[in-house]
Amino acid sequence: MNMNIRIAEQSDISALAELYQTTVLAIAPGHYSPEQTQMWASFASDRDTFGQFILKATTFIATDEMGILGFAGITEDGHVTSAYVRSNCIRQGIGSTLMQKILEYAHRHEIRRLYAEASEFSLGLFQKFGFHIYDTEIVDRQGVKFRRYLVERS
Repeated sequence: MNMNIRIAEQSDISALAELYQTTVLAIAPGHYSPEQTQMWASFASDRDTFGQFILKATTFIATDEMGILGFAGITEDGHVTSAYVRSNCIRQGIGSTLMQKILEYAHRHEIRRLYAEASEFSLGLFQKFGFHIYDTEIVDRQGVKFRRYLVERS
């Protein structure tokens, strides 16, 4: 696969929000209830909030001639804020390529600890790259509860 990696810009927000929603709606039902799936997918509906989520981090975007394949973000303190791959491109190495970019960024910026809140379906990617679970949490989004795995890599 001929893939390019670049940093997200304001002009990418709509396409990233669409990828996010499409992926969640396609993948989440295998792990989450319909209410959880809808609540999770709805996050990208508020383009301003979603835009801040993307742009407050350094968000890497994987693209090819067909468009955006996935994205992953990291903040200066080592918080891996996102890791999403287009639902029809999962298990093709895109998530791994993006995670490698995250690790390279952390190394270049001398970030010693990386951490994230992993979902049921992103947990495997994090574990593949040496993250381990140090706790779980239940978050409440407008009355809909989710379990997330708190993961870190030192």
